[in-house]
Amino acid sequence: MDLNYSTLFTIELLHEYFLNRKCKDVQIVQANDCADTARRMNIQFRQIDNRLLAFIRENNNHEPYLNSSDNKSYRKYYQKTIFRFYLKIDDPTFYNYSNLNLFYGLNRKFYFSNLAKNKQSGNLYLSVPVHEYNAGSNYVPGDLVKDANGNVFEAIKKISSAKKNKLTDASLWAPKGLLHLAKPIEDHTAGKTYAPGDLVKEPGTDNIFEALKKHTSGNADGLKDASLWASREQGQLQYPTDNDLVDCCGENYLFKVATPVTKAEIAMSRFNFDPGKPEYNVPAKESETKNFQNPVSQIPISFSGLNPGKYEIKINDEHKIVYYDPVLKAGNILGVIEIFNHLPESDDYSLLTDEEKLKNITYNIQFSNRRVLWKYIRKDGKAKSITDTGETGYVFKLNGEEFISVIPIPLSEGVLKTLKLEFNSRDFNIHPLPNPRADHLGKFHQNDSDYLCSEVYLNY
Repeated sequence: MDLNYSTLFTIELLHEYFLNRKCKDVQIVQANDCADTARRMNIQFRQIDNRLLAFIRENNNHEPYLNSSDNKSYRKYYQKTIFRFYLKIDDPTFYNYSNLNLFYGLNRKFYFSNLAKNKQSGNLYLSVPVHEYNAGSNYVPGDLVKDANGNVFEAIKKISSAKKNKLTDASLWAPKGLLHLAKPIEDHTAGKTYAPGDLVKEPGTDNIFEALKKHTSGNADGLKDASLWASREQGQLQYPTDNDLVDCCGENYLFKVATPVTKAEIAMSRFNFDPGKPEYNVPAKESETKNFQNPVSQIPISFSGLNPGKYEIKINDEHKIVYYDPVLKAGNILGVIEIFNHLPESDDYSLLTDEEKLKNITYNIQFSNRRVLWKYIRKDGKAKSITDTGETGYVFKLNGEEFISVIPIPLSEGVLKTLKLEFNSRDFNIHPLPNPRADHLGKFHQNDSDYLCSEVYLNY
């Protein structure tokens, strides 16, 4: 008997640090409950390069094999099923070259899901939208914001709300997105063979297209063929930020209240699987009241007897979202991914049509590369200056025996080949200079901020 499998969904991990954008230092590992559910549903998971693919056995109608002609069993029995996965870090250097908060601690992890409602340029991101820029807010280097058109910018200096500034100020903000990768995107070339994931620009414009399958391309009009190319508009991207962090715990959680209390009315709720009004409002445990002889600011909450997952805890008038799963305490777990089954066809993130046909959907998580100060330490006083001869135009200032970049520069798998070291002797210079590495970062104070810094010792 033939066993036909089709793709239920794909999760793709992308990273600006790598020239091919494939995030290779993170694995997507299924949780134990996910593995058990997959066996019952005839689903097999495979991690191939930077992608996790979920293959499901299908029937002749391109529906899950669970379905028959008169009985749609998939949603009937598994509508409230969540596929859970862990993001496991294989190389700790990932934290160095990724623009993520290094100090969120073991009690907070990243949470990604297909409830994110963050579709951008044809991509279905599992991270929530980057916050819009607010001129009345303070920002520190590394903070990400977006403008009204979805373009993301990164703060490269400390920015105070007391001073007027604009996202177009290149001394304060650096643009992000596909048009600003370390490897520039080339114009579409007729007669060239493209592989899935290759990016091109429509000649004469900043419109970007991504190849969907391997093919030899004709003229630029072929970019309109939706079976071969996907429009990525002008390269707007979305990235994980602190907005995607969630408190996590093992069986016990300390709820810190804003004001000490002597009485705590405690309610715990789980998700309601309502696509029209999604909330965490289904009781997970019976409500309870705790009384204390003296005012307390921390109240212990027990998750004993509950399944791993995301819960809302309410104490009096305070609410907190907490993810319960003892596995998340592992130091190499970056976070968790949840894929929900209940979404209707009208939701871009749904796995099935309303008739339960497979949609073969792809989700993305797009990591941002980190910017750090580049420091070159000279051997003696003969080295005079470092000049960037390229379009990037980075500026370095001499501070004692160290050349320090004026602004942080992105770490990349690619090599910046435009830095030139000049000496006091006019007939001698070194070009190009080696780039700093990402495996060891220090700290340097500049522009009223503490920056991460990568350094190179010069032997000349």
